[in-house]
Amino acid sequence: MTQSIIRQLIVKDWRLNRTMISALVVVGLVALAVAQFGGEAIRLFGSVWFFVSLCILATLLPGAAILNERKKQTLTFVMSLPVSSVQYAIGKALSTAAMFLVPWVGLLVSALILIEARHIFPHGVIPMLFILAMLPMIGFCFISATVLVGESEGWLMVSSIAVNSSYWFIWYLLARIPALHAHWSDPVAVWDPTVIAVLSAEIGVCGLIIAIAFFFQSKKRSFI
Repeated sequence: MTQSIIRQLIVKDWRLNRTMISALVVVGLVALAVAQFGGEAIRLFGSVWFFVSLCILATLLPGAAILNERKKQTLTFVMSLPVSSVQYAIGKALSTAAMFLVPWVGLLVSALILIEARHIFPHGVIPMLFILAMLPMIGFCFISATVLVGESEGWLMVSSIAVNSSYWFIWYLLARIPALHAHWSDPVAVWDPTVIAVLSAEIGVCGLIIAIAFFFQSKKRSFI
């Protein structure tokens, strides 16, 4: 697939999904703004909804960007171009990933600016911020891979339920690791071996999901 086709695919998908993406970015920014005011309960409410906006984006975007292309029968046109199934998968993965990463990075940077400028949260929470922000990233990769390979609303529903029902359990497990919250109140971020190990594992899971998706996609003989 040429760079021109990939670029056109990204532009097309962005135009179709920009309203949803923009709305969820606004929700995340409003949540950060709310976290600046009030007591501990208000800050907790704003922080939770900040991560919820990322989780919702990770859930809705794969279906809107990948599955809707098949439902609206635009996939046939795309595959009339000189592309293979793997090339299509790469192009679609890049397109969908770009639409997720741009708001994900933007909201994460906004949270870091809030911590740095407003001093409402100590710098010690920054490592946990990255760890928690990676969970929607994993969820996004899993749902996207499932939809790309499964190509049905059933698989979208199953993967979305599995991912969204696991967030709170994983948050609970992470909260029970003493090393992860031992430095929350510190004036500086502490990147100890446990934090590095958890982040590395999260990145590794994302890479593994992507590799498995491309493997199964390459085995397809037809996907129109």
